[in-house]
Amino acid sequence: MSELIKEFQSHISIMKGRIAPRCQAMSKRSKKQCKKAALNGKRVCMFHGGKSTGPKSKAGRERCAAAKTVHGWETRKKREYRAEKFRELKELEMLMRKFDICSG
Repeated sequence: MSELIKEFQSHISIMKGRIAPRCQAMSKRSKKQCKKAALNGKRVCMFHGGKSTGPKSKAGRERCAAAKTVHGWETRKKREYRAEKFRELKELEMLMRKFDICSG
């Protein structure tokens, strides 16, 4: 992983020494950074989603919000399930403290 950080570049030089922000996308296979310049005001090039403006209509935004989103290894459903179990655990712990079954 340390080799990847050494290779990471935030800017590239283009035409006659001009400097532009570099695309932040990393290849899944080679683990190398994209070599293209990022679009103005974006972190990625047009090939990695820099031209995307996201959903425009209200229905599109709702569809996007309701979609199965994955963050790392978790889906939204897994996070909601875990949050519910933590709430149940907290209630159980409060009951145990109320009846002096546990301390802490």
